[in-house]
Amino acid sequence: MRYFVTPTQENQIKLWEKIYGRSHLPVKYPTPHLACTQRWGEALVYYLDVTAVPAALLDRLAVYEARRMGIRYAEARQAVRHEWLIRADDCRLEADAPPTTTPWQPAFPFLQKVPLSAGI
Repeated sequence: MRYFVTPTQENQIKLWEKIYGRSHLPVKYPTPHLACTQRWGEALVYYLDVTAVPAALLDRLAVYEARRMGIRYAEARQAVRHEWLIRADDCRLEADAPPTTTPWQPAFPFLQKVPLSAGI
């Protein structure tokens, strides 16, 4: 069984749709874990199931993280493929994804045509 999380607030739903291309994401575990994060301090988080999303989305997240943290793309890409944390207090757990007719696709389809360099 796969587990999914979705935001509880309208502004978070819009942000997720901008970043991820949808408002529900697969997570590794059905319960949040307490983690000490650089961004939020000590917080309950879900771990994105990076094996259940397309590589294009992980590349998009790496670009986002590189810009946000001011680090190189290659470093951000490695970090994103290792784990991506989702703050638990901003979302709710669903046992299954809502029915959708659109398959996974990058939030920004034009990125498929733009070569990503490791020097970002």
